[in-house]
Amino acid sequence: MKKHLPAKQLFGAIFLSLAIASLQAKTYATIDGKPAVTDKDLEILKQSIPNFNYAKLSDQEKEGIIQELVNRQLILKAAKAEKLDTSKEYTEAINNIKDQLLIDLWSKKQVGGIQMPSVNDAQIKEIYKNNEGMFINQEMHARHILVKTESEAKDIIKELDKAGKKAESKFIELANAKSIDPASKQAKNGGDLGTFQRNVMHPDFANAASNLKPGTYTQEPVQTPFGYHVIYLIKKSEPKVIPYNEAKKIIEEQIKMQNMQGGMMQKIQTLREKAKIQITK
Repeated sequence: MKKHLPAKQLFGAIFLSLAIASLQAKTYATIDGKPAVTDKDLEILKQSIPNFNYAKLSDQEKEGIIQELVNRQLILKAAKAEKLDTSKEYTEAINNIKDQLLIDLWSKKQVGGIQMPSVNDAQIKEIYKNNEGMFINQEMHARHILVKTESEAKDIIKELDKAGKKAESKFIELANAKSIDPASKQAKNGGDLGTFQRNVMHPDFANAASNLKPGTYTQEPVQTPFGYHVIYLIKKSEPKVIPYNEAKKIIEEQIKMQNMQGGMMQKIQTLREKAKIQITK
């Protein structure tokens, strides 16, 4: 049978454990005589910065971290003094965070209930074989002009042909003037797509760009779901086929992702069917 401590001894034990805990919690800075930066703040920092290790920092780096955390506490104190934590903006922001958290939790729960399809090695090999162009590592840098119709794209190609050796500068001019690509229209960067991997682009676009020599452009419009493209290749690396063992993991992840997206869309559609939705303008 267990023996229980007398009340005095029990309270003494609790007080002692709290005292030990407070001694173990190191304070790195105080503000107006009160602890402001402690181990707790460093732990929060560690959660937001991967591989953060305060003990391995130099003295100068440690000083910088502590000063930043002091600044943070001073700002928090000033914001509360101005009662910003009761403002409309603060309340709305907190509610938005709560709503997003609920959506994330609901989505996570639904995903956990979606049954994943069983795909055997033969099926994966068939997908790999039928989509060889998607499993090539090749880095490219290109420009493009996107238009709505094939005739517009052909007219652009004719203008580039007339430009001869000045084709690239003409391409930049036409991209800035005629491309309907939102990014190009906003940036006015001559249709520059930057450096990209071929497998992130639509297959027809990627194949057309890959078949070009640096400093040349497509002689026929390239159609994708976005419209008609004229592509100018700046440079490209040598293509390297992704071996099946590596591609298998990619294919499995893609199948899993597609299945999850399909399952989620079905669940959302069920919610829509049960609700009376009216779009007002």
